[in-house]
Amino acid sequence: MSLVERCWMITSKFSVIAILIITGICFGVFVYPYMKKKREAALVSIVYIGIMSVLYLIPQQIGNFSAYMLGVVAAFFVMYVRDRRNIYQKIFLAVTFFSIRWLAVAMAGRLDDFITKALVFRNTIAGRQWLQYGLYAGTRILDIVLCIVFLAVAIGLINKAYVYKNDEMSVKELVMLIIPSLVGVTGYGILQYYLNIYEKDTGKSLTDTYGFYGALSFVHYFISIIAILVMTTMFQNWKVAQEEQTGQELVLNQVSNMKKHIGEVEKLYQDIRSLRHDMGNHIQMLEHLVAENHMDDAAEYMEHLKKEWNEISPEIKTGSPVIDVILMEKLREAKEKQIRFISDFHYPGDTKLNAFDLSVILNNALDNCMENVSGENPYICISSFRKNSIFMITIKNRYEGELNYKDSDLPETTKSGKEHGIGLHNIRRVARMYMGDISLEQENQEVVLSIMLQVE
Repeated sequence: MSLVERCWMITSKFSVIAILIITGICFGVFVYPYMKKKREAALVSIVYIGIMSVLYLIPQQIGNFSAYMLGVVAAFFVMYVRDRRNIYQKIFLAVTFFSIRWLAVAMAGRLDDFITKALVFRNTIAGRQWLQYGLYAGTRILDIVLCIVFLAVAIGLINKAYVYKNDEMSVKELVMLIIPSLVGVTGYGILQYYLNIYEKDTGKSLTDTYGFYGALSFVHYFISIIAILVMTTMFQNWKVAQEEQTGQELVLNQVSNMKKHIGEVEKLYQDIRSLRHDMGNHIQMLEHLVAENHMDDAAEYMEHLKKEWNEISPEIKTGSPVIDVILMEKLREAKEKQIRFISDFHYPGDTKLNAFDLSVILNNALDNCMENVSGENPYICISSFRKNSIFMITIKNRYEGELNYKDSDLPETTKSGKEHGIGLHNIRRVARMYMGDISLEQENQEVVLSIMLQVE
């Protein structure tokens, strides 16, 4: 083998290995925003590059398509083993990268074929081996650069379009998102199949015989990547619309609850006004009974007045009539369910804290407690304190089970459907409106929800 032939062989192998390394790095960059522990993205790259390098260097036993599939599957298992959240999203990442890897490299290959035929194998330089080699090395570098550009642009645009990276992906969403990727890679496989069959049957290149075939292939690859991007964008827009709809439903529920609470407050005040209006008559009656020395009748009449007063006077007084009504409703519900309800909650007056927002927090938090309290001597305890601009709310309840956090700071809920996890997320949403946040912890058989708000 001559020196120039050896250089051709080394350059060819180097370009393949370089593309393997580049695509592996791009894989890590692609999954990086979705991984909880960012070093796991580097591990994905390392495993992918290692598997593909081994499969390339050993004697070829399987086809390129199967080899790259093995590399992607190995990388997927690394993602899943190291970070077991959101498995359907990881399937989406693996399938999408598998597709755009083939499409981007194929686009670069079509351009490289055109340039190579135009420059390297022209008849005018057919006898000048080193010049041919120099041009070939240049086209290999160009091919690598084109691969980097196409992959980087595709990955960058998809990651930018995929806004809700931390949201749990459902099976239906997965199917919707991977269809363009499957169509793209299937189309690539069909085009390559006819290319190989034609060359095997005729001994000629299909792109040489029919130049438009290469152009049509390039267009198909390009449109397939655009389709993946468009579907991702449409999916995220749908998520935005869904979130807005949920927000609108939440506002309507809040308004409905507020109307209910305001009605209860008005009824309470009406009862108090009625009692005050009749107070003069009650006093006169008591004076008459005492004057006539009917002490037993006076005592009975007094007990009747006390009972009537206790019925309309709230047992819980927080400083806000709306919050009083909410806590009284929860107290009545707790009594019906034989749950001990303890309140040491005080509304921080003269602050920017809106009773409307606070009602969202308390309704969601106490509803969760009512649904999940368990064990002997069940109880719910709510308290609050204020220090300077910080207002802290603590809600505790007995719970014999064990919260399942997985890899999130909020536990998984046992609910399903539209109400899945909405309570805690609504509380956090309101808390963050006041530059605060929430935490949920379990201490033995007690669950403690802490809510911090800045009220000044």
